[in-house]
Amino acid sequence: MSCTRLSLFHYDVVRELCASCGGEKFHFVPIGGAPDTSECSDCGGARAVADLSDTSIGRLVGGSSSKREIRVVPALQSLPN
Repeated sequence: MSCTRLSLFHYDVVRELCASCGGEKFHFVPIGGAPDTSECSDCGGARAVADLSDTSIGRLVGGSSSKREIRVVPALQSLPN
């Protein structure tokens, strides 16, 4: 399995990877939303959206790493009139 998004109810999971040190950052964004990309907090290198793999999902769910970051972007819902 290789994809750039994993739909999770009302959120997509997007993986960002540092080109310099390999640090990962996972974003939970509203379905179809864009992640807020940033510099690596470990080395200051550039990050880019990367493919999700079975092993990266496993690290997100069950693994522990000092290079793991998770960000949840709130979904905006329209209120009924």
